[in-house]
Amino acid sequence: MATEDKTGLTPAQIDEELRSLEGWSRSESVISRAFVFRNYRDLTSFLNHLTQTITSQNHHPDFGLNTGMRLIWVALTTHSKKALTRSDLNFARTLNSWTPGA
Repeated sequence: MATEDKTGLTPAQIDEELRSLEGWSRSESVISRAFVFRNYRDLTSFLNHLTQTITSQNHHPDFGLNTGMRLIWVALTTHSKKALTRSDLNFARTLNSWTPGA
């Protein structure tokens, strides 16, 4: 299991990092993204990727599922720090690495 990097980030650092994180946006100390899928096979595959990432990185985002819209939303923050940290950005990058049909 990976060790969390709870190094806190400034708003400027976060905004800079978000330039290379497609689909993510920041609101205060949370970054979030909605993932929309073409079909339920991709939605299920991504949900498996999400849960594996939670386990491997020992980081626990808030997330929700809307099956009617084939959508999963994810919100990241480090609750214990009440701030965004490297762990949040690492988690977001791992989620973005998922590819349909994988």
